[in-house]
Amino acid sequence: MIMEEKTEAGFKTAVIGLGIIGGSMAYGLRDFKGGTVVGCDMNSKVRESAEACGAVERCFSDAGDAIEDADLVIIATYPDSVVQIVKENRARFKSGAVITDICGVKTRISKEITEALPEGTYYVGSHPMAGKEVEGFENAEPDLFCGCGFIIVPSDKSDESAVLLVREMAEYLGAARIAVSTPAEHDAIIAYTSDLMHVSAAALCLNFNDDMNLAYTAGAFRDCTRIALINPKLWTELFLENADYTVGEIDRYIESLNKFREAIDKRDGKGLYELLSHVRENKINILDR
Repeated sequence: MIMEEKTEAGFKTAVIGLGIIGGSMAYGLRDFKGGTVVGCDMNSKVRESAEACGAVERCFSDAGDAIEDADLVIIATYPDSVVQIVKENRARFKSGAVITDICGVKTRISKEITEALPEGTYYVGSHPMAGKEVEGFENAEPDLFCGCGFIIVPSDKSDESAVLLVREMAEYLGAARIAVSTPAEHDAIIAYTSDLMHVSAAALCLNFNDDMNLAYTAGAFRDCTRIALINPKLWTELFLENADYTVGEIDRYIESLNKFREAIDKRDGKGLYELLSHVRENKINILDR
């Protein structure tokens, strides 16, 4: 029933929060289902820029004004505000609207949004696996999601046609690898593939050799530290929101580092070779998945 309604003319998508991810989704969803995109952002300069460059048809300072009459509402704000936006605007969602968030942590948010849903609306979590080490609408781009992974995270009450709409959105954005998971599965895997990677890059730049300069760096340094140009507010929220899983991954990482430390410290060439051979096999396995 929902999908029939969603293919009618006049489809409206609302993107709440026009940072690099929300802004890129606004760009990428222009003409989605033949409809329009509106936005919301607290920053007046972002609102002006988003309208001027055509990322959105209109941009509001109040989330409720953007949500009004929207068929698809994408909440692209920091984790701490996602549920609050749904609760504060319960009366503004139209019947049949599909709500999704793009937050990198799902367990609590999925539960609380599902509990707060206005009657007749539907929630499906989503997580586009794309981004850059910079932030802000000025760095948004229409092709950010082309070829990316995209995780769809239904709640136990998600409507099947709402899930299909979110999949259609992901495909329209250009996602090439789409997975469906539960909130807990999502958070457990993301703790390794995203949270630990950001912790690792941050730790590499927490201390550094005082005598180094960029003449001493090459691709390895660039690749391993790229995401250390981190958004402190966002990642503080993400790390704490997914603390249980992330701490477990950090512990495993420390254990792995200690194996290398011990082998190098003892000048154990045979042991080090075996470790590196195992690492190479694991990397090949990862690339085949």
